[in-house]
Amino acid sequence: MEALCLEAWDWDLVSRNDFLGKMVIDVQRLRLAQQEEGWFRLQPDQSKSRRHDEGNLGSLQLEVRLRDETVLPSSYYQPLVHLLCHEVKLGMQGPGQLIPLIEETSSTECRQDVATNLLKLFLGQGLAKDFLDLLFQLELSRTSETNTLFRSNSLASKSMESFLKVAGMQYLHGVLVPIINKVFEEKYVELDPSKVEVKDVGCSGLHRPQTEAEVLEQSAQTLRAHLGALLSALSRSVRACPAVVRATFRQLFRRVRERFPGAQHENVPFIAVTSFLCLRFFSPAIMSPKLFHLRERHADARTSRTPLLLAKAVQNVGNMDTPASRAKEAWMEPLQPTVRQGVAQLKDFITKLVDIEEKDELDLQRTLSLQAAPVKEGPLFIHRTKGKGPLMSSSFKKLYFSLTTEALSFAKTPSSKMTSNSSQNPGVNRHGEELPFLLN
Repeated sequence: MEALCLEAWDWDLVSRNDFLGKMVIDVQRLRLAQQEEGWFRLQPDQSKSRRHDEGNLGSLQLEVRLRDETVLPSSYYQPLVHLLCHEVKLGMQGPGQLIPLIEETSSTECRQDVATNLLKLFLGQGLAKDFLDLLFQLELSRTSETNTLFRSNSLASKSMESFLKVAGMQYLHGVLVPIINKVFEEKYVELDPSKVEVKDVGCSGLHRPQTEAEVLEQSAQTLRAHLGALLSALSRSVRACPAVVRATFRQLFRRVRERFPGAQHENVPFIAVTSFLCLRFFSPAIMSPKLFHLRERHADARTSRTPLLLAKAVQNVGNMDTPASRAKEAWMEPLQPTVRQGVAQLKDFITKLVDIEEKDELDLQRTLSLQAAPVKEGPLFIHRTKGKGPLMSSSFKKLYFSLTTEALSFAKTPSSKMTSNSSQNPGVNRHGEELPFLLN
């Protein structure tokens, strides 16, 4: 490839998308420099129909990097795989040098990629829970303060994040989708008096400005209802949670209780579980539902305040309503009764969550280990005209895909049951027709 062509489009919901301009980057020059950064002027394209003239189309600020990666046949990596698996199987009883070395030598910027790749490796080997258990023990062995446990971007934290996204995404959707849909129906919610915007309300044709007190009270009622509904849905979801997730949390709960015994540390095992379940899984999904495929689009500026405040409330519940969490934002006080009730609900939920029989764990973990870990997943756009027409928005059908080493599966929505294609030719559907597609 000699040139890389990038196009900028103005996406429209109803009408046709508008072409804004293109830029061409010389790959040979980029190969020598490895990186280019700056403002790139948009150029016209005679083949694109535009409603404006070919004057100044503007510029885009980009950072473009070129990286070559050599991937060898899988047999070359087998000695490393064997060494990693051997260390994980031995756990803390073995010498335990390789996993700590990987963590020490990986930078903060790349640790998420390292954690994700290691997790996929151990999922494929049926050792994901053992890998995470080893990381739990390593972090507990070097942690003396309970308030810092699993709060850093360690390999254990990043690996657990990746694990929950792989094994618990369908569970997350089942709990959150109804709540998020209701949240997006609320157009304006605010608890911070310094950010309140008064608005007009009407009654029998008479309009008057809504007072600040009315906005705050209505917002508090709305958020209490959302938080209560979420906690109730979570409490009912014990059996819906995948057994391998429950077993991993059980192991985490047990390790933390062994490391910090005594009545003064009664809440520490619960907070260890919620540090992942609430702070690193549910709260981020509530704040950015599009990133977790809970919604098609990001919320607008006014609507986004509702999920943000709800996520803060979930974090307070996950922190077991500590005085420190309450002191940060005193204007969250109207939610405190629901938060305190939620702490009791959450502790009861976690107690039931980690109470899983060994037989149930083994049966369901075996089912998961037979499923290949996804190599890539996300939106997939199928070109309806199979390359015979222009690339317009109406020319594409949007699906969600999951690509593993064995199959390409797709569905209409992320939470729908996926249909799989053969691994021997993942670009061919069940009727033998070629599927032209673009990966987003």
